[in-house]
Amino acid sequence: MKDFVPDFTIRAAVRKVLPYMMEMREYFHAHPELSEREFDTCKMIFQELSLMGIEDVKIIAGTGVTGLIRGELPGPTLLLRADIDALPLAEKFDCPYASLADGIMHACGHDGHAANLLGTAKILQDHRDCLRGTVRLAFQPAEEGSGGAARMIDSGILNNPPVDYALGLHVAGGLPRGYVGLRSGEINSSCDDFIITLHGKGGHGSQPSLCVSPIQMGLSVIQDLQNFVYHCHADGDGVILTFGQFQSGQSPNVIPDTAELKGTLRTYDEKKRHLILDKMEEILHAVTRQYGGTFDLNLAPFSPVCINDAAATEKVGAILKEHCLDSVSVVPMKRGSGSEDFAYFAAAVPSVFYYVGIYKDEPVIGHSPQFHWDSSALKYMCETLVTIVYYFASYV
Repeated sequence: MKDFVPDFTIRAAVRKVLPYMMEMREYFHAHPELSEREFDTCKMIFQELSLMGIEDVKIIAGTGVTGLIRGELPGPTLLLRADIDALPLAEKFDCPYASLADGIMHACGHDGHAANLLGTAKILQDHRDCLRGTVRLAFQPAEEGSGGAARMIDSGILNNPPVDYALGLHVAGGLPRGYVGLRSGEINSSCDDFIITLHGKGGHGSQPSLCVSPIQMGLSVIQDLQNFVYHCHADGDGVILTFGQFQSGQSPNVIPDTAELKGTLRTYDEKKRHLILDKMEEILHAVTRQYGGTFDLNLAPFSPVCINDAAATEKVGAILKEHCLDSVSVVPMKRGSGSEDFAYFAAAVPSVFYYVGIYKDEPVIGHSPQFHWDSSALKYMCETLVTIVYYFASYV
């Protein structure tokens, strides 16, 4: 099986499709759309896939798009995923294809992800004769906190035909062009955002004994939760609990009725994640009972821990090192505390999620109004993904 070689040159095919990918990336960048509002993006992707003659092109999960490419040779079914939504940020980097939408920009590279998957699809469709297996395309909406991956799965994207493996990639502003970051096991943390509303009894600041201060309750909640998390973190397992907002009251001499705490929990272990979430509710009950107040807890899970399958990751690493060694360098990737809802695909089927470097002179920071990168970096994304797909069945 390792003697298999596609009947075309992958690098030449990528070079041919690169201008198309650059054009699509820059179109998406100039026309960004927020989660669940990717209407123009969805329409454009649908049209492009249809023009390629790809099978089973349809809209899924609201504003997502899928299609199917059946190879003429037997092999596994691979799902290739690209997220397509933008962020609510006003772009501050001046370029010819800067965002035309006020207060919205592609500050996380999803414009490149979508363009890369379109270029990849074009190559796979044109060379189905030597494609072993089937490729399910997943242009995913609403990655930025709105559950797009889970909705695609609920809509049946992993069925008909059943998906054997899922592959995804992400631009890496901290890696130079020509570098690929790969890691087996935990690659991204879980993320659970939460809102805690504490209900006390307001009154005049001169008579605190007649009141139940939600501010005091909030201070106790923060301290008790952080103390508990500290002991979970002490074993080096990377638990992060962050409070980003504490809002209460409007006057210096009035004890308010309510206080609101907002924060986020990130872990690399699902058991520890659920242990802390359960403990959060237990601490809230204990604190509010002590003070005589009540609470409401609103949890907003973003994603579980994103875990790369060990065997599939070893296979991807071997493919890249053997077939892309003269164009990319594969380097070990540290697990990141940022979260990625590709984790839902990874929880459902064996998966690999990897990072592709994009910076030329100095690192660039994602989720920033100044985030930028040259579209020519798409060639590294496309070459690695196409190579993995064509050689995946060779490495068992």
